[in-house]
Amino acid sequence: GHSFTLPDNLWRADAPSPYGWLEGLVWSKDGKKLAFRCDFDGFPAELFVAHFDTDETLVTKIVRPHEVSLGEDARMLWKGNSHDLCLGIIDHARFQLIVIPNITAAGQGKHSVMTPGDVAVETFDLADSGSSFAAIETSPTTGTDIYLYKSGNKRQLTHANPQMDSWKLPRTSIVSWTAPDGQTVEGILELPPDYKEGDGPLPLAMLIHGGPTSCEPYNFRYWIYGRTRLAARGWATLSPNYRGSTGYGDKFLTDLIGHENDIEVQDILSGVDAMVERGIADPEKLAVSGWSNGGYLTNCVITHTDRFKAASTGAGVIDMLMQWGIEDTPGHVINYMNGKYPWDGQTDYLKASPAWNMNKITTPTLIHVGAGDPRVPPAHSITLHRALKEYLNVPTELLMYPNQGHGLTKKNFRRAKIEWEDAWFNKYVLGEEEASEPERPNQ
Repeated sequence: GHSFTLPDNLWRADAPSPYGWLEGLVWSKDGKKLAFRCDFDGFPAELFVAHFDTDETLVTKIVRPHEVSLGEDARMLWKGNSHDLCLGIIDHARFQLIVIPNITAAGQGKHSVMTPGDVAVETFDLADSGSSFAAIETSPTTGTDIYLYKSGNKRQLTHANPQMDSWKLPRTSIVSWTAPDGQTVEGILELPPDYKEGDGPLPLAMLIHGGPTSCEPYNFRYWIYGRTRLAARGWATLSPNYRGSTGYGDKFLTDLIGHENDIEVQDILSGVDAMVERGIADPEKLAVSGWSNGGYLTNCVITHTDRFKAASTGAGVIDMLMQWGIEDTPGHVINYMNGKYPWDGQTDYLKASPAWNMNKITTPTLIHVGAGDPRVPPAHSITLHRALKEYLNVPTELLMYPNQGHGLTKKNFRRAKIEWEDAWFNKYVLGEEEASEPERPNQ
């Protein structure tokens, strides 16, 4: 191949929006193809191949079948000695592997799915020959394990969580509803294991995923952000794949550009309406929770309505101007503001910021943030906490996790987050007071 020296001037300064970054670069074994992807906040990630087997080096864009989204794991691999490319995609909450065969400068072959069914593939690796591959995956009824795919057969290689064999797992399904503007929206609904249709309404927790260029997968998900844990305690949980989520086509993704704190909030609230109308959710026992963009949307939602009895917001933006000024990826904000800088789009930045409607919040709000979070710095959480506690007299607690970034990595901090959230929901949604407050996060 060839190497190039970039000029030492600010070559990015004059490039138009959207801001993006390269991922997943991988050479074919013969050195004649280089595959890579470019990811953009708010826009579809795109796949490219540089061809070095032509008279002049060409770069072609690979057509994504049916506008599927590229997977959250950027790993791509060429199959054996061929020019067949294997990669992950997201299609309606399923995280699958596909292979695109016969990639040339002139075109590509028809793709095929390597991991059919209701699976969520986390990552994978190919045998050198390309005749078999291993994948780390989950499903709605199984935890994370490694599987071997060979000659059309699938074999489980690990049994990482044998304790699950005796568990009663939640009833997990994909549900849909219609947003106020007519758009169909999907989400992952989890119900207690023994719940039967007609049993009556349950407490409902809306669990909002981050990103927003991301997707809530259709799988078993036992983690600190809810779902299975709450379903095991008798709750219904709904995790909406709102406008701006991946896996539902390019327009569904890009519709959010210039419309944050607007259409996706209506997607979420109409999901609550649907669960109440179907007799699943008790309208008097509603909670909302999210982390990162899910925390931002939790902040947005509680400025739009007082129907939620409790909120738990983690690492959530409160003001877009502040976020542009202090986060580590300001291009994220610019993309969602339709390419506008703060001085060009004051109205857009204001409309997208729940800060300017904090006076409408009445929901008791639990706030979490890593003390060293560079993505959504603690200033947002401190601002929200000050407004609620010192000026609006709304029940609130701020939990600052020492030496933590944008996610919680230490076991004791994860436990603290769970225990505080459980106690908060018990108190304000179920009316059950704890004997003592949970332990606060410390070193």
